[in-house]
Amino acid sequence: MKTGAKKKAKHIILIFVIMVSILVGTVTIMLFRMSASMGAGSAPVADYDKRIEIWNHVPGSSNEKKLDHMNVNENRSALLSQLLFAGAIVNTKYRDEERTIDTFTYQYEVKGGYEEETYEDKPYLIPYIEYDSDCAVIVLPGGGFSFKSMDGSDGESKDVAVTLQDNGINAFVLHYRSNPYEYPIPQVDLQRAVRYLRYHAKDYGIDPNKIGLIGFSAGGFEVASFINQIQGNNLFPEGYVPDEIDFEKDDIVAAAMVYPAVSFNNNVPMLFAMFDADAVRDDQRRQELLALVDTKNYVENSKDVLQFIAWGTKDTMVGTTETHAYIEKAKEIGADVTEIIVENQGHGFGQEYYMKDFLEWYNYAVHNE
Repeated sequence: MKTGAKKKAKHIILIFVIMVSILVGTVTIMLFRMSASMGAGSAPVADYDKRIEIWNHVPGSSNEKKLDHMNVNENRSALLSQLLFAGAIVNTKYRDEERTIDTFTYQYEVKGGYEEETYEDKPYLIPYIEYDSDCAVIVLPGGGFSFKSMDGSDGESKDVAVTLQDNGINAFVLHYRSNPYEYPIPQVDLQRAVRYLRYHAKDYGIDPNKIGLIGFSAGGFEVASFINQIQGNNLFPEGYVPDEIDFEKDDIVAAAMVYPAVSFNNNVPMLFAMFDADAVRDDQRRQELLALVDTKNYVENSKDVLQFIAWGTKDTMVGTTETHAYIEKAKEIGADVTEIIVENQGHGFGQEYYMKDFLEWYNYAVHNE
């Protein structure tokens, strides 16, 4: 090969290497940003020592090992697991991501010490009490049903609760169960939290008719699913014996969702975090599951619930199409929905974009209903 041709070939190879490096770097930065938008961190759960366990006998609890039911790469690092998970759950098409999701849950939640090796986790509330208030809000952090963002960071949990407390509202952050627990266990945990607060309303000086919800991302799905599918129903697993708290009403006065996943249509692989893997792999069953978790299919059930939804126009994590479709359908059937559109913001935007509007809306809900 002539000298000129060799130099040209080297230049082409160099340019190719640079382009690949830029691409890899861009993808890595994107995944880090996506991961950060989910609120993942490494710190202890804030105010964990103040937690209140909400179940006397936890439904769905057993001493079976989670690893016996999970598809896990135990040699993958927690950081790599987190990055791969962030990219895996964003897809409008089916892709088998069971191993990626399970590995992240195991490396982050279980090995990270936030949850048990067995199915013996105990859901809890962390209270932030404002003693001169009779209002309360349950705060639901996100995490794609593979972890809870309160496990390591405070943006969707303590930070929100303290702001509510500072503004005269009792706040309770809920640590609900997620992967490998399956539907409807996370939803039952929220229902129990509502009933727990109603049952103990006098203890906290709360008016049981002034309890609201605010959920972020997957926590937003928890809220949407609760008001559209769960409220008024009992979905206890077989063998569970209801106690006196389970006979309380599960009524709430207002439901808020911030950058919520109101369906899984933009996150099809996330089905593996909430349902049996074989069912998700089956084409017909997968379509049935997608319909089940598409909360706009059930908005008739929540038409009397005051709703608040804040979403960013550049949200690529849960998308914007599904949120818009839910709001439009809810409004069509007469639901009272306050919509906050946050321009040029993606998933995980801060309180400065929604909190002032939320406080005004919530105070109206509890004082004018």
